[in-house]
Amino acid sequence: MLIHAAPARGLIRTGRQPVTWATDTKPQAQAMGEPRALTMAILLLVLPMFGQSFYYLLDFPIPYLLSKVWPFLMLPLSIYALVTYELPYKALFAALLAYVLGIAPLMGMLHLGNGFADALATTVKVWPFTHYFALAALLFWLRPTPRMVSRAFIILGVATYVGMWGLWILIPASWYGSDPSVGKLLPYEIERGYRIYMPMFFGILFLFYLARRFCQRWEWWILLLLLSGFGSLLYIYKQRTSILAALIVVSVGIVSSTRGRLRRFLVAISLTAAACAVLVVAGTFFDNVVQSFGGSLSVRLRSIDRAINFLGDDPLRWMFGVGATTRLGAITLADIFNDHQFYLADIGWLGIVFEYGVLSAFLLAGVYLAGLLFTWKTARSSGDPLLRALADYTFFLFLTSTVYSFVFTPGELATIVAFAAYLQRYWASAPVAAPVSDRIVPGRGTNRFFQGPSSRSRHAEALSETHRPSRL
Repeated sequence: MLIHAAPARGLIRTGRQPVTWATDTKPQAQAMGEPRALTMAILLLVLPMFGQSFYYLLDFPIPYLLSKVWPFLMLPLSIYALVTYELPYKALFAALLAYVLGIAPLMGMLHLGNGFADALATTVKVWPFTHYFALAALLFWLRPTPRMVSRAFIILGVATYVGMWGLWILIPASWYGSDPSVGKLLPYEIERGYRIYMPMFFGILFLFYLARRFCQRWEWWILLLLLSGFGSLLYIYKQRTSILAALIVVSVGIVSSTRGRLRRFLVAISLTAAACAVLVVAGTFFDNVVQSFGGSLSVRLRSIDRAINFLGDDPLRWMFGVGATTRLGAITLADIFNDHQFYLADIGWLGIVFEYGVLSAFLLAGVYLAGLLFTWKTARSSGDPLLRALADYTFFLFLTSTVYSFVFTPGELATIVAFAAYLQRYWASAPVAAPVSDRIVPGRGTNRFFQGPSSRSRHAEALSETHRPSRL
């Protein structure tokens, strides 16, 4: 007879009594008999929408338009989750949505001359924050096992690299272009040459998963896959900020998973490499480094200067922002600044302050920090490599926020936190595991220099196919 853990506090509110999976008496065999292929198919279809994989890809009109309207299609699920579920940091997400959906359009009408319809259209890019609620509701309804969730992310991650290499081999050079308003998938630049701007949410998350799995399993084929993934990014993707941030995250993850002499050695190597990088940038090679960034750096510097000048000395503009425009509106930022390469998404935190103000910047930072702490805490308690990869990706978002705005693809954070919340609740209703231990017990597939999987993660892997919570 299985002994179930105590119900997770406040998971569901139905009337006055919280309802959890553990309170349902449906036979486990009946739950196991439900079709899993359909659940997996649904996950594979909807995850790219929740993760905003096609949100900026004009090259694929149907997925592009579907991605734009996805938050509104999922709005019933979002409202249901907001009213019914006690999700982590629900109030913080709701407060952020209320602020950016209410204040920013008003500021755009006051400072930029937007019409009412154009002002509302500028909120489209922040609606994906609602994916947190909608995806949580969908997961609680589908009830996928952790192994199914891992497989879905792995399949999408592998498909990202297979698709990228397929395009690289098959697409002729004549299809590449330099006008982002026509298409962003196949850009050509003088500095970086031909490259593919592939949606890399699942691709980079797959690298983090491989790194975490390598630290637990210590299997060299995993390391080869990890190195091949980074090689693909350097050779085809060529998005410097993302690649550098991913490399930092993987390095930190591997170092933190080691111990003893190996940890000290890796820390020394990392510090030496960082010092050399600083010397290279600050030394005689500085001009060459700056020149290698080419037009992208000059565009960002010009955008920063114009944004600061537009905010000026008015404290209210700095506090509440001045709003934004859309490329289809009657007036655009390109018209205001007479610059068709002015993009708020390319100037990081300044772009957030420009559009939403300092208050919103603090609120956004709070949401992302809450997501980072929650995923990190959940991953640490479970030891599951996917959960640790999700936590790594929130760290990755912080690193890239110096260049890419937090509101560029907010659906990524929403997706990560929703999965972390679901998996946390999943194991809260699972049979009681053995005591958690973060220290490795040497054995097959481990190494005395690495901290392997905790007892709970090994227990979780064994139960992921046998335990499935009943419907809510």
